[in-house]
Amino acid sequence: MIEQASSPPAFDGPIRDIRQPVSRRSILLAAIGALIGLALAGYGLFTAQGTRTASVPAEDAALVNNVPVLRADLIAQATALYTLPYGQITQAQKQKVLDGMIREELYVQRGVEMGLPNDDIDVRQALVQATEGQIAQDAMTAKPSEAELAAWYAAHRGHYASEGMMTLHEWLLPRGADDAKVVAALRSGAAPAALGLKTTGRVDDGEEFYFAAEEHLGKPIFAVARRLADGAVSDPIAAPDGLQIVQMVKNTHPIATPYADARDQVLRDFLADKVTRLQDGNKRFLKKRADIKIATDLR
Repeated sequence: MIEQASSPPAFDGPIRDIRQPVSRRSILLAAIGALIGLALAGYGLFTAQGTRTASVPAEDAALVNNVPVLRADLIAQATALYTLPYGQITQAQKQKVLDGMIREELYVQRGVEMGLPNDDIDVRQALVQATEGQIAQDAMTAKPSEAELAAWYAAHRGHYASEGMMTLHEWLLPRGADDAKVVAALRSGAAPAALGLKTTGRVDDGEEFYFAAEEHLGKPIFAVARRLADGAVSDPIAAPDGLQIVQMVKNTHPIATPYADARDQVLRDFLADKVTRLQDGNKRFLKKRADIKIATDLR
């Protein structure tokens, strides 16, 4: 006769009954308490002031290696720079001002690392200028070769030329007009008024420098205009306010200054660009190694 196997004792009842002492329940409760304690300790550790994951206090705009950049200073600088109430300053403008303040703090800390004196009344400005001066001195130490200067001149030839000037008309074609016939007639010497053309009013002030004409016409139309010879008429150009025609009266192109005459300015520009690139690289390096935290509303 086969005996039935006895079922294992049930533990759920005693464990759930707090009136009965059960060792398994005690161990379970102790484990839960330990996990809760570890969680609380971890939260306190990683959110405590002075740790890398600390949040930014409400009165600060950012922390740079745990040195605060005060929100009050950000507001003062932003309103002074843009001459607007802080509430009307855009997010991008706030971020630009904050980036400059973070850069200043990085340079101050770097200046202290370099052993620069920090007991000056205008200590921050002095440290920033000293750090920037050290970078500039490094850039000026190595003089560029003539080949480097000539290459710079070739790449930026337009900067070493006289300013171009032009006198022109900008005509607006009537709606429904045959633009090809209008352009052909204008090129043949027909009077603009007889063709129903009206000026846009953007370049009616006579001779203009290239930069002024570009601002008035806009980049796309100016790009067409600067290629026109004296007396030339452009093809119709699509614009937001309709088809337009540019009629050039006189186009005086810029004249490049020879390298020999521009060399001194080329050297100054080359070195200034080198200093700027070194400063940008130094800023990236300092930011990369720094612990920077920015307030959520300014990111």
